Amino acid sequence: MAKAEICEVLPVSKEALFAAITEYGNYPQFVEGCTHVQVEKMGPGKSKVTYRVSMMKEVNYTLDMSEDFQAGTVNWTLVSSDFFKKNNGAWKLKTVSEGKTEAHYSLEVEFNIPVPGFILNKLVKGGLPSMLKNFERQALKKQ
Repeated sequence: MAKAEICEVLPVSKEALFAAITEYGNYPQFVEGCTHVQVEKMGPGKSKVTYRVSMMKEVNYTLDMSEDFQAGTVNWTLVSSDFFKKNNGAWKLKTVSEGKTEAHYSLEVEFNIPVPGFILNKLVKGGLPSMLKNFERQALKKQ
């Protein structure tokens, strides 16, 4: 099992960043490796989303998403996958001043196959700074 997290203050509003995070269908446009997204269910504060991501191979997985704008949280848990045993995580957003948001991203994954530690660290932790930058750029388009 691998855990990773990152926390940074981004020069975007909480509203714009929350919108970038919860507009799952747009991920293939700006999330590296994400090739397809299917939003299967969407309701108030809840979504079920299937992702196809190119990692070491094409990986499909479905997550139950829980969104709460007032609390500034987006949480997910794994429903099914051909690659993951576990994929749980969260975004926690907090306005620190006008146009600035503290973004805390955490992730916990476990794979169905043995993955060497150095590859695991690269997959889980290595891309977090660039992933956060991609969400920042997407949020800036919404301001």
